[in-house]
Amino acid sequence: MKAALDKLHYLLSLLTSEELLVLVALAVVYHLIAFALLYFLAQSSLSLRIRSLEAELDECRKNWDHRDDFWKDREEELRRILHVEKERELAQVKADYDSYVALLEQKLNRSRGRDE
Repeated sequence: MKAALDKLHYLLSLLTSEELLVLVALAVVYHLIAFALLYFLAQSSLSLRIRSLEAELDECRKNWDHRDDFWKDREEELRRILHVEKERELAQVKADYDSYVALLEQKLNRSRGRDE
């Protein structure tokens, strides 16, 4: 560590104050350029992310607008299915009723035949 400090002290003794000022100014300019570059890279990355999120938001809004159409179509389909099921059940009940009535008529006709 002491050897490094001695070398730095020797290096600084070789330079004039104007040369040291130029070196410090160059170091400051280098760091400002690096900071500006990083800043613009971060800004462009951020703007790309914002555009991506806005596109995603637009997609969600579009899907939300079409959601009503989807649910209306689904509701109509469910109503149709329910109507078909109800008609099928009603036809089954009518068929059961008709067969029961026919059976009762047969029994009634047999009992009338015996009574005569």
